[in-house]
Amino acid sequence: MAVVVVDTDLLIDWLRDRRPAADRVESWLRSGALYTTAITAFELRLGHDFVEREPNILRVLVGRTLDFDLLSALRAGEVHRHLAASGTPIGVADTLQAGTCLRYGLPLATGNRRHFERVPDLELVDWD
Repeated sequence: MAVVVVDTDLLIDWLRDRRPAADRVESWLRSGALYTTAITAFELRLGHDFVEREPNILRVLVGRTLDFDLLSALRAGEVHRHLAASGTPIGVADTLQAGTCLRYGLPLATGNRRHFERVPDLELVDWD
């Protein structure tokens, strides 16, 4: 796999050294395949233990964060509209994550497949 976008939940597992997610995230980091999104940066910053873990968080974010731009916003809007119309909406942050991955045409690794598998055309990575 060339590049994978890693969702917030897996990065939190890595930060807290929870196996097997931590091993997989570390492997992607070492290989240069790991990317994340500006949405994940926002979610990590909200965490109560951000300051204590900031050096490790910045190790992931610097140079590996995909921008949330106009095209990401438009794709996220499509995702939201589709899921709301089908009666299966997901959270705003997840919608923004999905829109970003779709905009860049990249797969998402997440521990929350139940939400993201509802998103049409979003490729999910089996990480475990």
